[in-house]
Formats: sequence, C-alpha cells, structure tokens
Amino acid sequence: MICTLGRRRVFCLGAVLAYVAVAAACGGRQAAAPTAPGAAPANPTLDQAFQAALNDWAASPAHHGVSASVILPTGAQWTGVAGLAGSGPLQPDDLIAIASITKTMTAAVILQLADEGRLTLDDAVSRWLSPRANVDPAITVRQLLNHTNGLDNYTTSAALGQAIAADPDHVFTPAELLGFLGPPHFPPGERTEYTNTAFLLLGQIAEQVTGQSIDSLWRSRLWGPLGLRGIFLPGLEAPPGPVAPARTTSGVVAPLARLSTLTAGSTAFGLMATARDIAVWGHALFAGTVISPVMQQEMRALVPAAGNIPGETGAGLGIRGYAYLGRMQIGHSGGSSFGSSLLLHDPDAGVTVVVLMNQSQGADHFVLAPALLNLALTRR
Repeated sequence: MICTLGRRRVFCLGAVLAYVAVAAACGGRQAAAPTAPGAAPANPTLDQAFQAALNDWAASPAHHGVSASVILPTGAQWTGVAGLAGSGPLQPDDLIAIASITKTMTAAVILQLADEGRLTLDDAVSRWLSPRANVDPAITVRQLLNHTNGLDNYTTSAALGQAIAADPDHVFTPAELLGFLGPPHFPPGERTEYTNTAFLLLGQIAEQVTGQSIDSLWRSRLWGPLGLRGIFLPGLEAPPGPVAPARTTSGVVAPLARLSTLTAGSTAFGLMATARDIAVWGHALFAGTVISPVMQQEMRALVPAAGNIPGETGAGLGIRGYAYLGRMQIGHSGGSSFGSSLLLHDPDAGVTVVVLMNQSQGADHFVLAPALLNLALTRR
C-alpha cells in the first residue's frame, strides 16, 4: 500500500524535539500484558526527556493539559503530566475523555467472542439484532469493525445537537442515539468511511450474544484482568477518581456537568480514563493475549484509510494503522468535546505511547505522541 500525508500544523517542542521528523511514510480469553508495566527499572534520562517534551507542549498558550504514558519492551512504564486541569495543575490520576480509543475496547470484546466461537466476523447484523431504521441488515460484523458499512454517522445529526443542548443532564442510551441516524451513504463494502454508529451496534451485538451489559463485559474481560481502575463510562457509574476540567470551544467546563454531551459517545467514544491505564490497555491488546494470534491477524488486516486522520494508513478491526517516523504503528486516535487522544503501538520496537489532552481542539496529539515514540526509539 502506498500512502501519503498532507501538510499539517506542528507546534514547537524546542531543543528536545528539534530533530524529530513527524512524517508519514508512502473458549474465553483473559487479558494479560506480556511484561507487567512498571516491573522493569526506569531510565531516568529517558524519563526526563519525556517530561521535557510534555513541558514544552504545555508552554504553548494553545494547549491546556496533557497526561501521557509510555511502556517500553522491558515493561518499564513512564507516566507524566503537564499543563492545567481548569485553574490548577493536571494530576496523573485525573480522568480525561479518551474519545474514540473507546472503540478498541468495544472491538476487543467482539473479537474475544469470535475467538470463543460465539459469533463470526462474517455474521450479518440481522443474525443478532432486530431491524433498525437506516441499518442494512446485510452489513457484517467485520464491516462494522472496519468502517466499510456505509452507515450514516449519528453524531452529525443536527437534531442530536439540539437534544444535547436542550438537556445537559440527560443520559443517552444507544437506542436513543440510533434514533438520530440518517440514511446509509453507500452499500456495505463499497469503500471506507468513518462512522461512530457502527460501534453502537457492536456494543448492542456484544450484549445480545452474552446477555450482559457492555460495561460489565469491559470490566470482567478487560479492565479487571489488567488491573485497570482509572477508567469508567459516564452516565452508568461514578468516576473512580477526579475528572479533569476540559477546555472546550465555550471555555473550561466540568465534563460531568454536561452528561448529555458525554453520554452521546456511548460504546463509540464515551469512556474516560487515565493515561496510565490506557497505555496498559494498548500494550496488552497489541503485545499481549487479550485476543488470539488468529484474531490479531484479523484485527491488523487494513482496508484503505478513510482519509480523515493525519498519518493514517488504513482501518483495521476497531483499530487504525499509522506511519509516523518512517515506521508502521497500530492504535487509535480520539477527539471529542472534552478530550483529544492518541494510542500508538510500534510492533517492531514493542513500545506503546498514549497521550490524553483535556481539550477539544488544537491539541496536537498527532505531533506529541510520535515525538514521545521517537524519544523511546532513539534514547533507550
């Protein structure tokens, strides 16, 4: 596959990152990480370089706060923060919207169920769900996962925006959100087009197959086995720690005071977490035993990129391919009203990088995460 990346806005990271070229090149199963993060000795010099990069990012008036975490092949994990959470400093335990990184967890549950033979990737939606307006029943699970389904994106609905504004405290259900879905854009399998709608349906399929709620599936299959405690789904449970105020287009706000906005993300982009937990998650998904080797191959098989994300090389099953630093990575990005995020795993190096920013726009997450990866690759 030949890929190109257009021009992008890049913030200055000073001397720490002056040399970085952030450019793109043309049975049930329990989750487990290959090496327990944090188990290996830290590298003080590298840790200082990571923190300097965050401090440089936070020095820009365009930026608010960032929490980042890096896991090395040895299992050593570094976590750092810089910038603000409202009027005070951001803390490592602050919870930030991970946005569409949520999709990797919804997808992982589906891939585990496929591993167990409880569904197949080529099952039609109609096998598991009753008819839904504007949803072609012939769409397959695979097409939901890799964005080749043709579904409208419910989040583009003006009516949804009006409903969110009308009642900031409303907690949306997936069924309500599907009510804002418009007509399909193209027949299933014709091309790639990013849509949040598919991951609402995947969450419903997981619940139909198992008879359990998606949040209980995440907790029992993923979060519990990995020891993830800094993560939750707003609207269904209380936060396990402080929720960072976020800079939005209307100023700095408390996300939990805008539940209608938060819960519109649901199983597509609704989770909040710490950077440490998301790094542990990403490392376990890509380098551990969350899913079988067969499902790893299925997950990493890329269809052409939708073209809406810098550095993206294609869409896998609930993940994306990237090409930063002249290398290939897998992971997922996220952008929502309360956060911007990027999870990257470099398979050849065995390094996982996560950045979570508590701001909706101008976060430069597609610059900072590759820069941290570059430090991990060059200063080990």
